[in-house]
Amino acid sequence: MNQTIFRKDAEKATFVAERVFAVAPDRVWEAHTKGERLGEWWAPKPWKAMTQSLDFREGGSWRYYMLGPDGTKSYCRIDYRSIDPGKSFSGDDYFCDENGERTTDMPNMAWKTEFLAEGDGTRLVSTVVFPSADDLEKILSLGMQEGYSMALDQLEGLLASEDQG
Repeated sequence: MNQTIFRKDAEKATFVAERVFAVAPDRVWEAHTKGERLGEWWAPKPWKAMTQSLDFREGGSWRYYMLGPDGTKSYCRIDYRSIDPGKSFSGDDYFCDENGERTTDMPNMAWKTEFLAEGDGTRLVSTVVFPSADDLEKILSLGMQEGYSMALDQLEGLLASEDQG
């Protein structure tokens, strides 16, 4: 299993995660852009990602919640800004209420996710920019790095099991 490589730049309030998958970019892309696929791997276990709605287009959004083992729900939303089909997408990610309205107790994040062909596989590069270094530290202190690494482990396992199935 590949490892996720993380880089943090406090001066630029930026967090970058890279991971190589042993499958073609279109498969990694599809796992990131379909609601039913995202629900299979996005949340670190034992949490589950539950899609409320997904409109994957520029100006569209993905509304979902993370469902904890005790029934806790943490609502999130990504508003898509740009999409280069099969290659990258970017958007604004933030915590929200059950109706998709932004909450102000947690910082928002600007994500860009790139899908780069590398041999027979894919290099996934996720760059996350925060409003400030303090906001970056706040989200990291909540376990973002560990949670995202676990989610990408789950994605790798899912893609590998499909190849064997």
